[in-house]
Amino acid sequence: MLNSYEDLVETTISATTDIEDLQDIRVGQSGSYEHALFTRSGEKVATTSGGYKVLYQRESDKQFMAYLTNEVVFEDGSGTIRVAGWIDLGSLLSGGWAYYPSVGVSGRYLGQTGFMAWRPYNLGKEEGAEVKLIMFAGAE
Repeated sequence: MLNSYEDLVETTISATTDIEDLQDIRVGQSGSYEHALFTRSGEKVATTSGGYKVLYQRESDKQFMAYLTNEVVFEDGSGTIRVAGWIDLGSLLSGGWAYYPSVGVSGRYLGQTGFMAWRPYNLGKEEGAEVKLIMFAGAE
């Protein structure tokens, strides 16, 4: 069974960060957030909460890498998905997508694996993001 949400819009409920300037990111900076996910027609699908921390700067291209953890709780009570993975901050700042492995931890998603794709509209300048959440049937 495939559970697919491919055209979601994310809005911020609350967020904190100690990154004051996206052109001056430093190892050790972090943030936390709570977001809402909506369909394009305005139906609220889920609430997400989590955080991230900048852990290192890649030698090869000097991009900063952060680790993200996130929990997606569906509005209809159908279950919860956990998301975790690396963020290439340079890619996000240039308009790229971030892809994170996901695993279902309760309800109809229990045992399913998949991914969450996230692309901010204009990181640090414009509110919101595009989100795709794809979950595949677990091994039987």
